[in-house]
Amino acid sequence: MRDENTPLLSNNNHIETHSNGDLLAERPNQGSSLKAFANIVCVVAGTGTLGLPYALKLGGWIGVGILIFSLFMALYTSILLMRCLYYNGKYRLTSYPDIGFHAFGRAGSIAVWAFYAPLIIGAPIMYLILSGTELKNLITGVDISARTWIWISTAIVAVPFILMKTLKEVAIMSIFGALATVVLVIVAVRGSIVDHSNPIYSDVSHDFVILPNLPIAIASISFCFSGNIVYVHVEESMRYPKSWNKVVAAALGSCTVLYLATAIPGYFTYGDRALSPILANLPKDIFTNIGTIFIIAHVILAAPILLTTFALEVERRIGITVRLHGEAMERVYRTLFRLFVAGFCGAIACIVPYFGDFLSLLGALGNCTLIYVLPILCYFKLIGWRQMRWYELAWCAFIVVIGILSATIGSIDAIKALKRDFENDSGN
Repeated sequence: MRDENTPLLSNNNHIETHSNGDLLAERPNQGSSLKAFANIVCVVAGTGTLGLPYALKLGGWIGVGILIFSLFMALYTSILLMRCLYYNGKYRLTSYPDIGFHAFGRAGSIAVWAFYAPLIIGAPIMYLILSGTELKNLITGVDISARTWIWISTAIVAVPFILMKTLKEVAIMSIFGALATVVLVIVAVRGSIVDHSNPIYSDVSHDFVILPNLPIAIASISFCFSGNIVYVHVEESMRYPKSWNKVVAAALGSCTVLYLATAIPGYFTYGDRALSPILANLPKDIFTNIGTIFIIAHVILAAPILLTTFALEVERRIGITVRLHGEAMERVYRTLFRLFVAGFCGAIACIVPYFGDFLSLLGALGNCTLIYVLPILCYFKLIGWRQMRWYELAWCAFIVVIGILSATIGSIDAIKALKRDFENDSGN
């Protein structure tokens, strides 16, 4: 019999309670904590790392402190989100939308999906656009259009997405994706150090804080910890779920080290002339070309993680499970569905105008809401706030305010960009 609290929108594939009543007991068939760590780093660090020197240019050196504050805020809400998964002690919820349902009913589930789905499917589309564009610019001796390179990238991404069912299998790719990010940071740091003695940048200026631009800087920096869209499935893929807090702390801490390693020398060297991405400032040599190659590698390796997260959500909801169809037919239905998803992403990447700015608008609203606002609201509703001390409540209020501020400022900026797109198009 279905538990009365189980969301009607889910396929009800809850993790069973063990005989000892411990929902966090070892899961023998799942992946290691190292793979979970790599999944988080690969998704969270991403190509946004290269925009951080520009974020410091917007807000000044105070951005370093904002970055560290953002780390603690994102870490705190990720822990609250996991507590919501196990809130009733009977079973583990299966997804972020399920948390929204249990907290606020059908309206909560729909609200989470409204932010969640465009981000989880939109980010891989942006990765395909970025990959196709960079491949076109990098491989100049071949007469292949950017759209063709996008379809080639789509085919490459589709192979692991279709063949590997869960994040446990995809995790091996995330390890290489995380390493690609590290190499990318090394390239950025090396270029910043080389250019520090370049007389072209001898007159750059730095500020401690630029108050008019501070809200935009906060919005830009807070986006760097947008991992909540995959956390539920990353935790589900872990053999030792009790290690979640340590794993997410280590992963986000590592991301922050990479961020600081890129942001500080980049802003120190280029100051008020820092560009986004920072590769545009770096010396035009083989090392910058290597950085471009690793950008392409990273997005191709990260896209299957996000697409698998999306597919797992939808497959549960539409009943593509071994329990309902058997192992052979489940694989057939899953393959067909994932082929459709990959094709859809490739098509959107090729034909939708201004998709990047549309996604920026959705990202501004969705990322900050999913990272900073909803975990706290769901926690208050499911578990309660009365047992929290006053300083915990103050910390939660601060996080929610930052989330709302970042969403508002980021949305205004994205709307302005869309307005410029349409005006330029009508002018032509």
